[in-house]
Amino acid sequence: MFRNFLIIFSFALLTNCASITESKDQSMSVNTGDVVGAMCTLSNSKGSYYVNSTPGSVMVRNACDQLTVTCTKKGYVPANPGAGSIQDKSKGMAWGNVIFGGIIGIAVDRSTGAGCTYPQQNITFPLKKASAESGETNIKKLKDLKELLDSGVITQDEFDKAKKKLLN
Repeated sequence: MFRNFLIIFSFALLTNCASITESKDQSMSVNTGDVVGAMCTLSNSKGSYYVNSTPGSVMVRNACDQLTVTCTKKGYVPANPGAGSIQDKSKGMAWGNVIFGGIIGIAVDRSTGAGCTYPQQNITFPLKKASAESGETNIKKLKDLKELLDSGVITQDEFDKAKKKLLN
């Protein structure tokens, strides 16, 4: 009887743990709108991944946190800086831990990234031609904002809002 219970219990654990049943990597495609040949960096807590020329694809390691995307090309600036943030989402298999894996299973799935995915696999990070005057002015304003942040005059949230407003 105990042996049967142990077999069923082991099978339940193995079939409901995302770390065992799900991939920890996923393919992400990046394009920069009408601009081709930009270099993009995708970053999360597991590392940084590079697309050497857009449009292009890269394998990223899943993490249970935000994926940040930045693309650069000489003479161009982000047309929509908000496009550079992809929020993770829990995979369905990770919820099997609630019933079978318990706290240990949840912790393992979250720490390995196997319990999360990025639902947006085709990323559009549009670039636009930079104007020399506005680019220099915005760079100066961003540097000033960063100094205020570093000195504790403004919060990270205030900095992020001001940065977004400047870049839009």
